[in-house]
Amino acid sequence: MKIQNQLLKATMFTAVLLGASITSQTVKADETNDANTTNDSAAKSEKQAVPLYNGFKSTDEVNDNVATTQSAASQTSARETTATNVSSNDENIAQSGTNQFKPQNDYYDYVNHKWLQSTDVDSTKADAGSIPTAQAQIDQQVQDKFESYVDGTIGTKDKTMQKALDFYNLYLSKNYSNMTDVSKDAFSGLRKVIDQIDSLQDLSDFSKHMDELMQEGVTLPIGVKVDIDQRNPELRALYFYGASPILLDEEGQTSNGHSQTQDIIGSALNNAGVPWSTIQGIMINASKFDEILVKNQSAADIKTDGYQNGYQDVGIHRQTNYLPVNYVNFSNMPVFIDMDHFVNQLVGMTPGYVYEMTPSFYNNINEIMIDENFAEMKAWMIANYVADTSNYIAKLQNNFPTIEGETKAQFNKRMAYYLTKDAFSDAFSKYFGDVLLPTETKNAVTNMAENIRSAYKEEISNSWLDGATKKAALEKLDDMTMNIGYPTQSYSYYNQVDINDDSDFYQIYRNIVDAKNYAQFSNYQKPVDRTEWGVLNSLNTNAQYVRSRNAMYIGTGIIQAPFFDINATDSQNYGGLGTIIGHELSHAFDSTGSLFDKDGLFNNWWSAADKEQYDAKYQQIVKAYDNIDFHNVSISGQLTADENLADNAGLDVAEKALKLTNTTNWDQFFKSYAKVNHYKYYFAKDDAQALLDREMALATDPHSPFPVRVDVSLQNNDQFAKTYGVKPSDGMWIDPDQRIDFWAKE
Repeated sequence: MKIQNQLLKATMFTAVLLGASITSQTVKADETNDANTTNDSAAKSEKQAVPLYNGFKSTDEVNDNVATTQSAASQTSARETTATNVSSNDENIAQSGTNQFKPQNDYYDYVNHKWLQSTDVDSTKADAGSIPTAQAQIDQQVQDKFESYVDGTIGTKDKTMQKALDFYNLYLSKNYSNMTDVSKDAFSGLRKVIDQIDSLQDLSDFSKHMDELMQEGVTLPIGVKVDIDQRNPELRALYFYGASPILLDEEGQTSNGHSQTQDIIGSALNNAGVPWSTIQGIMINASKFDEILVKNQSAADIKTDGYQNGYQDVGIHRQTNYLPVNYVNFSNMPVFIDMDHFVNQLVGMTPGYVYEMTPSFYNNINEIMIDENFAEMKAWMIANYVADTSNYIAKLQNNFPTIEGETKAQFNKRMAYYLTKDAFSDAFSKYFGDVLLPTETKNAVTNMAENIRSAYKEEISNSWLDGATKKAALEKLDDMTMNIGYPTQSYSYYNQVDINDDSDFYQIYRNIVDAKNYAQFSNYQKPVDRTEWGVLNSLNTNAQYVRSRNAMYIGTGIIQAPFFDINATDSQNYGGLGTIIGHELSHAFDSTGSLFDKDGLFNNWWSAADKEQYDAKYQQIVKAYDNIDFHNVSISGQLTADENLADNAGLDVAEKALKLTNTTNWDQFFKSYAKVNHYKYYFAKDDAQALLDREMALATDPHSPFPVRVDVSLQNNDQFAKTYGVKPSDGMWIDPDQRIDFWAKE
C-alpha cells in the first residue's frame, strides 16, 4: 500500500500540516523482505549474546601500542616485498598515546578512535559519519551553485534549470507564512481531482477517461507499468497487475496501520472541504471495494499488487517471471472496460502480448469491475488518491528541519530551495552531477571500476564454480553496465509542465511528479537502455547495483574525499571507493542477485551442485555474524547475510584489483577502508522510547553496524593479518581455516 510504504516517520508532520488531530504512531511498512532475509531478532533475544571483539586491552597496556605497531610494520616488510611499510609518522601512531587499542585488537577503533572521541552526536541528535558528512558537503556545493543562478551572479542556458528557477521564484511569489499556508494549495488541487473522480457516471464513462486519470496520478484498479521484456531483454513490455486493498489487509482485516491510514485520509478530505457525512460514505464504500478485491484475488496476488503500487523505482518490482498473454485475448477479458482504447492511449500502439502479473484479478475482473460496484470503486480511487497526496505533502517536509527563530523570509527562501531540489531531482542529478565531477576524476573512477570488474572475473575464474555456472557468472560480469558519475538521458517530462506567474504552486509540483511517473509509457517503443538512472540520484553519497538491469551506478556524490581523491594514492582510493564498488558488484551474486541473469531477468543459471555449495558458503556468512552484540542489540546473521557477504567479497576484490596497479601500500589501503566506514550512532539515552526505537532499527537493519562491518571483514582477510602481524592472542585474529573467502576453493 503506497501510504504505508512512504509515510514512515512522517505522520506527525502530516497531522500538523493537515491541521487535524492524528495519532503520531508510525505506520508499519509492508513486508518486502525476501524469504531468505527474515527478521529473526525475537529468536536471537533468547540466545546468549557474544561480545563484539575479544581484543580489548586495559589502560595498562596503552604505552605498548607504538612499539607493537612498529614491530608489526617491521614484520610486514619482511613478508610483503611489494608493500610499503607502515609509516613511522602515521597520524594513528602519533596519537596512539590516546588510543587504548592496538591495530591487532580492534582495527576500527585504532583508526577512528580520535574521531569517535571528538564527535558529539548528542549535540546534533543525529548520526555522524563519513557518508553524512560527504552528503552535506555535496549538498552545500549544489545549493551554492543554484543560488548563484538565483541571485544572478552567474547564468545558465540550460532550459530545465531555467524552469527550476521559475519554480523557485513561483514559490517565493506566494509569500507563504508557514507550511499551513502551503497546504492550502494542496487541498485546492486535491478537491479538483476528487470531484473529477466523483463526476464519473459509470464504467463506460470511466473507461473513456482512464488514461486522463492516470496522468493525474490517480491509482486505477487496473495497474500497468513498462519494463524489460522477459522474452526479449533488449525491448520493453507492458506488465499488468491488479488492485490491493487500502483500508484492509489481504485477509480483509483492519490493522493498526490501516486504521491510521483511514485517519489520514479522513482528515485530508475534511481539510479539502468534504463534509464528514460524505467522508463516512467514502470510507464505507472504499472498505467494501477492499472486500471485493480480497474475495476475488489470491493473497499472493494481493501482495504483488501492493508491491507494485508502492514501488517507486523504474518499472516493476520483479519477484519472478510472469505469464505472457496474447494481447487480443487479454484485452477482451474485461467486458465493461475498453482495454484496447486505454492501451492505445498509453503507448500509441497495439502490442502483440502483455504480461499478467496477478492472474486471479484478471480472471475475476468481471466480478470486480462492474457497474454494481462502481460507487465502491470510485470511493476506493478517491481514498488512494488522497492517501498519495497526503504522502506527497508529508514528503515535502520529511527531511526539512525547523529552525527556531527563523524569519518568514528565511523560511521561504530555505523552503523554496528544498522544494525545487525535490521537484527537479532528476534535473539536478544530471546537471550538477556533470558540473561537479571533473572529467579526469570520472575517467580515473571508470578505470578503477573496470579493474575491479577484472579482479572479480579472476576471482570467479579461480573459484569453486563448475564450468556452466562459471561461464554464466563471467557473462554476467561481462554484460554488467558500469554507470559512472551522472545520467546523460533526457528528462523530457519537464517540458510538459508550464510554470506561469499565477500558477497554483502545489499543483505545479504534482504536475511534475505525475509527469515523471507517466513518462515510462513514452519509452515503451524504445530499446532498453541500461545507462538510464531512473530514480537514482547521482548527487546522493551512494553507489548501487540494480539487479533488474544488471547495472552499477557510482554517482558524483560518492566520488569525493574521503572515498576518492584524484590526488590520493591508489592504495587509499581502492581502500575507499574501491571497496564500495566491490561491495556493490558483489550484490550481483548475493542470495537475491544470484537469482537474476546477465539480462536482469529471473533465470536459474546455477547447477545443482554449485547451488548446494553456494548455500553452504552462505551459511558460513550467517554463522560468522550471528548473535554479535552491539549496544545491547544482537545482530541477526540471517538478516544481514547479503550485506556481510558483499562487505567481505568487496574488500577481497578491491584488494586483488589494487594488486593490478602494482602500487600497493597495504597500511594505506586498510586505514582508508576503516576511515570511510567510520560512523557514530545517536542514542537518545534520556528517552526510553527513542532508545528502544534505535535499538529496533539496528535489529532490523540488513546492514551490520559499522564497527562490525569493518572489523569482521578484516578478521577474515589474510592480507590484513600479514600486514599487521596479527597473532592468535590478538582481538583481530581468526584461525586461517575459519576465515571466510567466499569464492576460494576449499
